[in-house]
Amino acid sequence: MDNQQERSLAWLAGIIDGEGSVSVQVYTLPNGRVRLTPFVGIVNSDIGILDECKRILKEIGAEFRICAKPLSTGKFTGSLRCENLRLDGMKPVKALLLVIGPYLRSVKRENAAVILRYLESRAINGFSRDAKGRVRRSEYSRAEIELVSTIRRHRRAKSSETICQAPNVI
Repeated sequence: MDNQQERSLAWLAGIIDGEGSVSVQVYTLPNGRVRLTPFVGIVNSDIGILDECKRILKEIGAEFRICAKPLSTGKFTGSLRCENLRLDGMKPVKALLLVIGPYLRSVKRENAAVILRYLESRAINGFSRDAKGRVRRSEYSRAEIELVSTIRRHRRAKSSETICQAPNVI
């Protein structure tokens, strides 16, 4: 890796440290089961910052999607548009965290380490095959739920006890 790429990765890590999220989203499906999706997100209204993030992510082959919304703070909705660059899922998140992890400095560094441990666990225990050889998603272990719950700090985040009540948690 050349110095320019190293500087770019360090810069991206700094943006994620300051303006990003490194966490796991918990979806509750209609049948009561849960799905845990690791993600990395960067939210900003500065087009220059967003364009540079996109450039670096494309350069390292990180798949991301763009979610745009008006800037909203409390009762005020401004005319600025925020973009949320978001990487979802095991492969894109793992690939990104492995290259920027050494450059993270804030709590996001700890979050990245937790997510990488979770992804390692899912790589080993996350899938099985049925009698016909079809891939089947395995249940989540309580240990996996407890692990990801350590980094979910949002006030509306479900507790590990609540998540563990889902039928696909053993």
